Order: sequence, then structure tokens, then C-alpha cells
Amino acid sequence: MVSIADWSMISTGGRQMSVENVTEKQVLEELLDLEPSRWPEVLDFIGYLKEQDSRARAKSGTRELMARDLLESRIVGLWADRDDIGNSLEYARRLRREAEHR
Repeated sequence: MVSIADWSMISTGGRQMSVENVTEKQVLEELLDLEPSRWPEVLDFIGYLKEQDSRARAKSGTRELMARDLLESRIVGLWADRDDIGNSLEYARRLRREAEHR
């Protein structure tokens, strides 16, 4: 069985479309071209794709991080002891200005 990821092109209503260039607008247009009675099949297929993605993440050992994971990590507060930063928002603005004028 060939998965859609193996195809370099997909056929859509007689038109060829590169998989890498599919836009949200194109997906919605194609959905609206279908009879509404077929929409449950589309949702079912989306659920199938999500399940595949979930299984692939579980197999690779990666998972989606939650805000709690970030708060419990050592990243939050990493620069708390730095006295050259002061106001973090102003520091970020200054870095952006400096980067723009390189």
C-alpha cells in the first residue's frame, strides 16, 4: 500500500497539485466541492491521520509538551541571576534593534 506521503503529486479534481504546496484554502475548496453527505468520511480520514501521527510520536519517544512541562523545566528562570538584562521586554527589543542594524 502506498501512503500519501510517498506520492510527489496528488490528483485533485483532475488537477495536479504538489503535496508540499497544498494550502488551507485549497483544502477547504476541495471539501466544499464534496457533497456534505461525504464530510463524515473526510473527518474519519483526518482522525485516521491524527492517530498515525500520535502513534509515530509514541514510537519515536517524543510527546507534545505542555505548559506544566516548561514550568517544571530548568529553562524557566535560566537567566534570573543575570544583572545585564533588567527588564526582559526592553532587553528583547534592544536585541531585535541590534539584529536589524547588523
